[in-house]
Amino acid sequence: MSDYSEVYINNTPSLCIASPHSGSGKTMLSCGLTRAFKNRGLTVQSFKAGPDYIDPLFHDTVMGDDERHDGIRKCENLDTYFSDYDTVRDIFSKCSHGADISVIEGVMGLYDGLGGIDRQGATYDLASCLGVPIILIIDEKGASRSLIAMIRGFMDYDESSLIRGVILNRCTKSLYDKLSSIIREELGIRPFGYLPELKDMGIESRYLGLTLPQEIVDIKIKLARLAECMEESVDIDGIIETCNSL
Repeated sequence: MSDYSEVYINNTPSLCIASPHSGSGKTMLSCGLTRAFKNRGLTVQSFKAGPDYIDPLFHDTVMGDDERHDGIRKCENLDTYFSDYDTVRDIFSKCSHGADISVIEGVMGLYDGLGGIDRQGATYDLASCLGVPIILIIDEKGASRSLIAMIRGFMDYDESSLIRGVILNRCTKSLYDKLSSIIREELGIRPFGYLPELKDMGIESRYLGLTLPQEIVDIKIKLARLAECMEESVDIDGIIETCNSL
């Protein structure tokens, strides 16, 4: 198991989008944030934890019109199992060069690594390797105050204090207003907002599995609308500020 007592100092404004488990909305929220950052005129470099190749296609759909001197700014993979820390940092540094902000989408649950037990290869291992603040995506559907206990458990495992805030997915405004004050007072981290259930947009978890983005009708329009929804209920500027917090 890796020692996280000392965190690598990363000078690139960055954040890692993580969650307690798969299906929490990481890909959707990562793409929405990336689009919202682009709408602010920021150059964004996106990354995906692990060897996954489908989720990066969704990132590339958002980034498709971003150009740099050597072509399109593609989503890149970062993996602390297949690569040592120095190699991961080198890939991250080179790919982030020229970007205003980097967004890393995690894999599975935050602490799920090799064999489901070891932290090597886990999202937390990668975030610690790069010195990147973590924002947890919490699926609120079917729960309320119990989420506070779950978040506290994830924070207790956070040896390097990387978790800086949460976004509640599939949450109503009325419940978010109640839970956000508890999150601030009892957990001492920042609630960055919520995203309501967006069935009308046709962006559901099955689309973020084996279905490819080009198979989804009007995917770019849907992702643009997703970013618009996030502008209304998520503190985008607060998240940008947090990217410089470590």
